[in-house]
Amino acid sequence: FDRYWGHLSGATNFFTGDDSFRYNGEVWNEFDKDFYTTDAITDFSIEFLDDARKAKKPFFLYVAYNAPHYPLQAPKEDVMKYRGRYEEGWDALRKERYQRQLEMGLIPGKFGLSPRPPEVKPWKSLNEKEKDWEDFRMATFAAMVDRMDQNIGRLIDTLKEQGDFNNTLIMFCSDNGACPFE
Repeated sequence: FDRYWGHLSGATNFFTGDDSFRYNGEVWNEFDKDFYTTDAITDFSIEFLDDARKAKKPFFLYVAYNAPHYPLQAPKEDVMKYRGRYEEGWDALRKERYQRQLEMGLIPGKFGLSPRPPEVKPWKSLNEKEKDWEDFRMATFAAMVDRMDQNIGRLIDTLKEQGDFNNTLIMFCSDNGACPFE
């Protein structure tokens, strides 16, 4: 890799960063009041794309968003879009999403809804304060994914504006999503 911007820690404060941020190997600490790691990753990715285009060079861009990794942090306006969406709880949402997947033909009906993991409490067993907290956490997670999606859209728009979109292979990989608890 010729260029790099990002952090070297496994998790970071998405708003304030930490001392592990690097720009081309040098310490980077230009965090301002509008800083959000996911946005900054995209800003630097677009800079790198612009530089490759100006140099008339092919490019390989590896965009390693930390979102939605812990800590769960997202801009308030993004979180508020989802606040209250999860009030029915994970049990109801699992059933709803499973049914939608069946209707869409994503999975055949012969596969039933998997059981809730035993270490996850039934939603109805939580008190109102716990339910509110879990709704907030799930809204924040959704907001982090939403913000990442917005930024992927910015990258795609840049590729289209530069005329490189139809000649670009885009692969999306995610880790930790389907890990068992054991």
